[in-house]
Amino acid sequence: MRRSEKIIFGILTLGLLAVLVIGSTLAYMTDRENKENTFTVGTLDVSLEEKNWKEGTDGDEAVPGDTFVKDPVVTAVKNDSYIRMRVTVKDSATGQTVTDAERLALICKMIKYDSTYNADTQTAGTALVKDDSYSSADLAAIPMVNPEFTQATSATAGEYVFNYDSVLEEGDKVALFTNLVVPADWSQTQLDKVGAFKLDVVVEAIQAKNFDAPAEAFAALDEEIRNGTNVSNYVAG
Repeated sequence: MRRSEKIIFGILTLGLLAVLVIGSTLAYMTDRENKENTFTVGTLDVSLEEKNWKEGTDGDEAVPGDTFVKDPVVTAVKNDSYIRMRVTVKDSATGQTVTDAERLALICKMIKYDSTYNADTQTAGTALVKDDSYSSADLAAIPMVNPEFTQATSATAGEYVFNYDSVLEEGDKVALFTNLVVPADWSQTQLDKVGAFKLDVVVEAIQAKNFDAPAEAFAALDEEIRNGTNVSNYVAG
């Protein structure tokens, strides 16, 4: 990487899901104004949206056998970038990050990625169909997230970090996961353990130009975040 080049990066934050009672919630990582869920920094612009999630109805009073399309999609609006996504599981009542290992394991079993989903058109897939029922056995072979992402180590229980393995080129779209499914064979005991929760999904993007690999780019992004320079560079998009 040529160190003389200015690093341009952005962080896009969108609080997503609330399952079993709560609706969706926005969360922000900076104090800058939000516009259409997009932050623009210099010439780098990414967006995060979920076209098929119906706020106020999906995830409300979910029961075994319920299947929802939950599809956080990142778009490289302008210029190429490396991206990573953070998913934080929070209790809806307290707003605190869930740390109970058993509860987290059950929630993770509800998050699925349907490989037949079309991110370009944000069209639901055919392997997991909304309102159809699936057992734990049916879901066992379906991954939690898109295989094009690699899970990174997180020091915080209840927070999951996924690095996109390639450059997200301008105009391209990618989904981290596509569905939330309550297995049809779950008991009341499992439902009570899961309780009401929400997922906060955060997208962090940094320019691809002048970096040789994602690890180098994310290291530079981490340094900028630690130094606090990411806040002062923001311009509302």
